[in-house]
Amino acid sequence: MLDVFRQRGLSNVIYGAIIVATIFAFVVTFRPQSQSKTASLSESCAARVRGRCIEPKDLSSAWRMLMPSGSRAASRKMNLKKVALDGLIERELMGDEAKRLGIGVTDKELTDQLYAGYVRVSVPAADPKMAAQILGEMYQGYQRSGEVTAEVAQAHFNDRDTAIPEDFRDPKTKVFDMKVYERKVRNLSNRSTTEFREEQGRELLAAKVRDAVRDPIRISENEAWDEYERQKSTAMLTYIPVKETWAARWATDVNQADIDQFVKTQQTVLDNAVESRKREDAPQAGHIRHILVKLPYGASDEERAAALAKLSWAAARIKAGEPFAEVARQTSDDSGSAAKGGDVGDKTDGFVVPFKVAADALKPGEITPGAVETQFGYHYIERDDPAKAAEIEEKVKRSVTRELVGKSKGLEVAQFVAQKIDQSMRGGKAADDAMKDAIAPYVHAQKVETLKVLPAPAGQPGDAGTPATKQPVAAATFDASTDGDRPQTQTSNAFNRGGDPFPGITPDGAITLMAFAFSGKEGDVMDTPLRTPDGFDVIVLKQHKQATHEEFDKDRESFEQDLLRAKRDEALSLYVKRLREVAKDDIKIDDSYITEAKVDGGGASDEEDEY
Repeated sequence: MLDVFRQRGLSNVIYGAIIVATIFAFVVTFRPQSQSKTASLSESCAARVRGRCIEPKDLSSAWRMLMPSGSRAASRKMNLKKVALDGLIERELMGDEAKRLGIGVTDKELTDQLYAGYVRVSVPAADPKMAAQILGEMYQGYQRSGEVTAEVAQAHFNDRDTAIPEDFRDPKTKVFDMKVYERKVRNLSNRSTTEFREEQGRELLAAKVRDAVRDPIRISENEAWDEYERQKSTAMLTYIPVKETWAARWATDVNQADIDQFVKTQQTVLDNAVESRKREDAPQAGHIRHILVKLPYGASDEERAAALAKLSWAAARIKAGEPFAEVARQTSDDSGSAAKGGDVGDKTDGFVVPFKVAADALKPGEITPGAVETQFGYHYIERDDPAKAAEIEEKVKRSVTRELVGKSKGLEVAQFVAQKIDQSMRGGKAADDAMKDAIAPYVHAQKVETLKVLPAPAGQPGDAGTPATKQPVAAATFDASTDGDRPQTQTSNAFNRGGDPFPGITPDGAITLMAFAFSGKEGDVMDTPLRTPDGFDVIVLKQHKQATHEEFDKDRESFEQDLLRAKRDEALSLYVKRLREVAKDDIKIDDSYITEAKVDGGGASDEEDEY
């Protein structure tokens, strides 16, 4: 560890002469095993650790070293004041560990460090990812300022070494200079050289304890290969989601007996849902609601026809008596307003021209006579009518009841459809044919009047929100076979054994999936559809790439170094967490010292120190 301190090239003769010349002034008051002083009742402390005071000056100095640029914005982004204080607390606990383990620091070790132009600061190790980020940012800052080369910065980062460069040499002679040292110590820590030296003694002591924890960690060849195989062996899956929402929409039949049974067993759930929806869907004077079906940029005739068919289907449901808000919640592509029953408020000034013109023309209770086209897609727009509050409340109750019953049955139907697709594919059918056969029983002919696309407002040439109105050249249908939520083949990204191809899978489901992905043959279909947050997925193994020993041999050196570093980081993290847990009742923090200041228009510069 100490070899790095001599990298600046001082000759042994000069080095020895300087030490002899300045040793009295430099070390006379230093006690290597000293600890932070015990706080008096009147003393200001950023934190107390087992009765010992961490003074605000200590925190300020640590913060400066962790953030060489002094940027408030960067400090707030990384919560750096808290990081600095956590590091100081960890340093105090490491000092106690040093005493327990019989680890010490000599005058020579500390003098070597300071003469070589390095100072230390504790980066808390409990969160290895955060520690690596802080160290990386710190050394990049010193590299940008020219204090260290890229190679030295990378070496220190790889070793998790917090020896920070601070040039105490005379600019002309390139030899350590006491006046330079004193000036920089004052600027860095606002402390005397004696106090600073004592602080650095504690830092070096803590670094020794960290080394004592990390250095004995080793990895075996078998361990390295097992981890390499885990990381580098990959799989890709083809999967067919059968969504509960699709099944509830098209494949469930809700009858009165189902409703009566649900009300009997789930009355509280129903009452809560109805009350919530009544508040959200109650018509408010002047409020506008809409349903949006998005169009891609440069949409083809087929895409325009499909989008208009979906909006026409939604409009038909509303004309048949379903509440506008409920249909918007289930079908609108504007997720923000859909969650509120399509409500976009009572102000239209901020909306694109076609939407604003159409909405402003509506009287209470009116709906646009056709689809309104904007650059976002097709809209169906309504203005609330408070006079219909009682009528809408009754509709909401019926609609919510049917929706909840449909959902309760939808999962069962989704599983049935997924199993049917799964069985067909394991029997040799192609995926498209298996899906088509499974969906077929739920495709029913519907007579839905296609909405007309309303003409664009006149007098708005070139307005970005006023696309040229274009009626689709052919009609399309929206049913179980064309719904965007229908079962469709999708492909995962390549993932390893620690990957997550399908977010939201339960731990048991993930184990089952990984076992299949890394043991099956390409083209195999998993025996049972996998439960997902919104239904079931039929899983097919598309590709399995196995890591080889030949590849491992090429990458061995760098891979083993990375693995060893990660293992040592983890060991130190667990060690520090245990120390913090044992001492938690003896650690008192004053949060006012770690609150990051906000910068306003008349505030101080973003680059000023905050203490």
